[in-house]
Amino acid sequence: MRSENRVLWLFFLISALPSRAGEKQTSESIAYPPPESKGGWQSLLPANGFPDAAEKAKIRSRAGVDWDKLASAWQYNAGPDGATALIVIRRGLVVGEWYKDCNRDKMFNIYSSSKGYTSAAFGMLLADSEAGKLPGGKKLTLDTKVCTEEWLPEALPLSDPRKANITLRHLLTMTSGVGGERLPGETPFAAAMGKVADSPLAKLKGEPGTVFNYSDGNILHLVLLFRRAAGRDLLAYLQERLFKVIGIEKVSWVQIGEKGVGPLSQGFSGLHTTARDHARFCYLALHKGVWEGKPVVPANYYDFAWTGTKPKPDYGALWWVWPHHPDAPKDLVQTAGALNNHGYVVPSLDLVFVRLGNGNKYPNQFEQELVKKVIAAIEK
Repeated sequence: MRSENRVLWLFFLISALPSRAGEKQTSESIAYPPPESKGGWQSLLPANGFPDAAEKAKIRSRAGVDWDKLASAWQYNAGPDGATALIVIRRGLVVGEWYKDCNRDKMFNIYSSSKGYTSAAFGMLLADSEAGKLPGGKKLTLDTKVCTEEWLPEALPLSDPRKANITLRHLLTMTSGVGGERLPGETPFAAAMGKVADSPLAKLKGEPGTVFNYSDGNILHLVLLFRRAAGRDLLAYLQERLFKVIGIEKVSWVQIGEKGVGPLSQGFSGLHTTARDHARFCYLALHKGVWEGKPVVPANYYDFAWTGTKPKPDYGALWWVWPHHPDAPKDLVQTAGALNNHGYVVPSLDLVFVRLGNGNKYPNQFEQELVKKVIAAIEK
């Protein structure tokens, strides 16, 4: 064989090898799934039943996953009560997918994992502002003070003078000082603004930027702010700008309101979707907001959202940052919701996995053990 032919043949062999986690991939080499109605995720699993020996070998060679170890993670997940789903995607390919007492069309309330969607909406909104595309040509940045007539007139008059210093950055990182007490169902927005008699949210827990409070009231500030800045609700905006683009088809959001306000998407909870579609949201995050070569959410927004703050190093902008998972790579980030409704992104492993369910009883350290078992199945 002539030497130049050998070089060409060697190049062909190398280029045909599947890409590995940590290697740079082009947008053409990334497997972006079409909507479920048009085929959905590419899968290495058989249409029915468990993979046989040859299929397990294919899962190992193409995706670097030990399927038997992954199955043990599912068996652990299926132990507690309630319907549940687990889907694991490596290198853009479904390598594990299971359902108990439901099927892939089951829409779960993902509870506080909803916050990740609120965060993404603000990432896009900030890009709109920078491009001069906000209604009325308004400008909104992370450091804009928002408890003003222009942005949050509902907060006026201020129930605490320190609220004048709350910025969008503080709200997105839960460092606004707004407390975490439960909101009354009949007047959630008024209570969040400290406008209800004896509201525990009337006074801040500390100077903005110096304290962390996991707070639904904090998020309701964002819900109102988004509606005023974008001119429409979170759900309508995301339907057009994100869900249609990445193929999320099964989604709804609990609406709340009170006299003169709303109904508006809950923002802090209440988004209902399937495990497969939440995996799309996480897969978009894995690729820093790019879908099929086109930017959807700015990449630099994820850099911000996945960086902790001084008051709370393991919490970014409505995302948890390597939270309490010592057996996982340190670049693991997640959306986290009640009843273990979680979505995980591990960029260094080219890995996304989603666990949803509606059970109420879990063993101690259930989430940590499940994550440990999934990570153990990944061959780095």
